[in-house]
Amino acid sequence: MGKGLFVVLATREPTEGIYGRKIREMLRDEKDPGSNKEKILQLFIDDREDHLKNEILPFLGYPDGGMRIVLCDRYYHSTIAFQHAQGIGIRELIEMNKRFRKPDLTMILDLEPELALKRIEGRDKEKFEKLEFMKKVRANFLALKDMLPENIRVIDASADVGSVFEKAREEMSMLL
Repeated sequence: MGKGLFVVLATREPTEGIYGRKIREMLRDEKDPGSNKEKILQLFIDDREDHLKNEILPFLGYPDGGMRIVLCDRYYHSTIAFQHAQGIGIRELIEMNKRFRKPDLTMILDLEPELALKRIEGRDKEKFEKLEFMKKVRANFLALKDMLPENIRVIDASADVGSVFEKAREEMSMLL
């Protein structure tokens, strides 16, 4: 991957902040994937603003001479895919999220919803973890590659964890 120091921030959305905790509560407690679409969208936007302002941007701006890498599990691409599946217009969602910093690389881990549900068998499901809803979300994610002028790579996540990790590492190496 080249020479030099890499400093990595591994983070995720929703965060553990005030907005992220409320999102997780809604995902856990609500059953209807279509419910509270405007409220959850606003919470995601607020959580992302807070996340960028208080965690990601300060991390990226720290002057230590190393290359700073942010690995974020979910970002505005997820908000667009999920909230569009809830019935909010795709253009409206893209517009609401265009002010946020664009990632240098977005990796969409693509998986058939049936296999995804099989992999999470045995744990409590969140409101969005329903087969028909997940089919819509998957289609929305795959459409983003052609809709957004960004560096988006789709990785087949049906393989074993090691193979998926290797493919993601290859994509990251090409960027670096």
